[in-house]
Amino acid sequence: MTFRQFAFNNVSRNKRTYAAFFLSSVFSVLIFFIYAMFIFHPGVEDGKVHRFVASGMVAAEYIIFLFAFFFLFYCVGAFLKRREKEFGILMMHGMTRGQQNVLIFMENMMIGALSLLFGIGLGMVLGKLFFQFAGFLLDVEPLPFYLPWEAMLLTIGCFLFLFVAISVFTLLFLKRKSLLELLQGSQRPKQEPKASVFLSLLAAVLLGLAYTLAFWVEGPLVVVMLIPVSALTIAGTYLLFTQLSVFLIRLLKRNRHFYWNRTNIVTLSDLAYRMKDNARMFFLVCIVSTVAFCAIGTLAALASSITETTVKTNPFAFSYRAVADEKRNAEQVAKIDQALQAGGFAFEKLETTTKYLSRGEEFEDVAIIGLSEYNRAARAANQEEVEAGEGEAVFFQLWPGEKIDLQPFVTGGQSLQPKVVTMMPVLSSLNASRIVVVPDQVFAQTTADGLENNYLYSVEDWKQTNELSEKLMTELSEGDTGPYSFRARAPIYHELKQMANTSLFIGLFVGLLFFVAAGSFLYFRLYTDLENDRRQYGAITKIGLSERELSRIVTTQVALLFFVPILVAIVHSAVAFFSLQSLLKLMLIASVAKPTAIVLASFVLVQFIYFWIIRNRYLFNLKQSLG
Repeated sequence: MTFRQFAFNNVSRNKRTYAAFFLSSVFSVLIFFIYAMFIFHPGVEDGKVHRFVASGMVAAEYIIFLFAFFFLFYCVGAFLKRREKEFGILMMHGMTRGQQNVLIFMENMMIGALSLLFGIGLGMVLGKLFFQFAGFLLDVEPLPFYLPWEAMLLTIGCFLFLFVAISVFTLLFLKRKSLLELLQGSQRPKQEPKASVFLSLLAAVLLGLAYTLAFWVEGPLVVVMLIPVSALTIAGTYLLFTQLSVFLIRLLKRNRHFYWNRTNIVTLSDLAYRMKDNARMFFLVCIVSTVAFCAIGTLAALASSITETTVKTNPFAFSYRAVADEKRNAEQVAKIDQALQAGGFAFEKLETTTKYLSRGEEFEDVAIIGLSEYNRAARAANQEEVEAGEGEAVFFQLWPGEKIDLQPFVTGGQSLQPKVVTMMPVLSSLNASRIVVVPDQVFAQTTADGLENNYLYSVEDWKQTNELSEKLMTELSEGDTGPYSFRARAPIYHELKQMANTSLFIGLFVGLLFFVAAGSFLYFRLYTDLENDRRQYGAITKIGLSERELSRIVTTQVALLFFVPILVAIVHSAVAFFSLQSLLKLMLIASVAKPTAIVLASFVLVQFIYFWIIRNRYLFNLKQSLG
């Protein structure tokens, strides 16, 4: 048998252990390759898809590649630790350190080559389906399938470099142990897990402080506090799994009534060791899952609110703003009417008049509109009306938290007291640094420095007016700051929808990659302990442990292994979403509750199915070895 065959047999004999590592590697290659197919697609280069999509895909490629490196590096290191006894036996039979390094390198490259083969193969098979799904999300014609030579070369080059780098780094950081330590392997006696009371309390304090800050901050402060709150949460989570969890188990063990009840003595005794051994893995799974939950939940909320956001920022399907020129305006408005009638769109038209005042250094321009005309426009757009009593003027905040001078506003021979409202003005297309609504009598008495007419169109089926809108924008608009400006809602909606759905599309697959990696961590850790569990439960079975009791113990331990980090991640995510709620409201996203609940419920359901499958397989292998 050659050395190459020996390395191949090592991989094939450990296929159960390598399964999660291999499948996660295949999934990483698959997602990377599919995104590369999209980036190099001729349709993207020809401009059929917004360039933001390709830019987002490129950013996702970097994230996938970086994450794959750290994930695979962790897995390879853990595999080598599990095989210490095997390496010890080989060294007894004459294997040198150099040969051991060559063996490890060859095994890693075999798995890498197979991952590339299966990942790219699956990508070719699923490519057409991917393009159809992308076309549906991005609201464009599905991109045709093509032969992605550039994507294949990029994927092969990147992941071959990745597997070589991982192999080299693993060998450089591989701890040299004595032959006796290698032969003992995982059978070396372990000390009873201990936890520091101070560090356990510190974990609770750090998490409590992070949650308090998250609940306390609002609006733009959320962005400012993002880094400190994240740092506190990460530190608290690490201490939660390494210290506080062990401390709580020790407290439970002191309760004799609970500890000595049925199989709890076996479950808790083994659980303390598992929590200590798996603390870092729990921490990684928890943080990775939290990032995936938050990213996908936020992107889902953004994508689901595009229509509402577009309508709030653009209350009318069409708006034409022009200086008061009766003949020209009549011609331009007639073009809009004729285009809508030719397209078969039912519409309602509203005309308003706006007066402009020049205020020197204080304001570039102030747009004045009468109260009744403004409220008539608000009713037409199904927006909230405003109230302005005698001696009052309504000032709109043009951005959240804007400071407005509350000095009396003088116009039309009257001094008006500013009344600030936070709602967005219905006449959002006005070219002014300040929009003010005044009583009708004051408006009539105001002498204007400039006069504009606004023609506002409400169209029921406005989402279908995209092509018509782009045509009219070319014919009528002279720029937002010019004397004539045409604005349409449909192109803005379609562009925002494509950008939001692209973000969700990218985030969904990257989040799934994170979630699959988290599941792989759990699967690998479980089967790493299988040999020890066989010996342990084999000994307990001889003194009377029934098959039903064995199933109960294993189910409890596997459930804790799968769901403790996920539940902690859900709590972290719920707090994060609560904090983000106020920030997202400023982005006109009304609520994240529904999309967040759907995302979290979906992940929990998938995790439960994964748990049930792995639990049954693990219990089957355990009982088979005991029988």
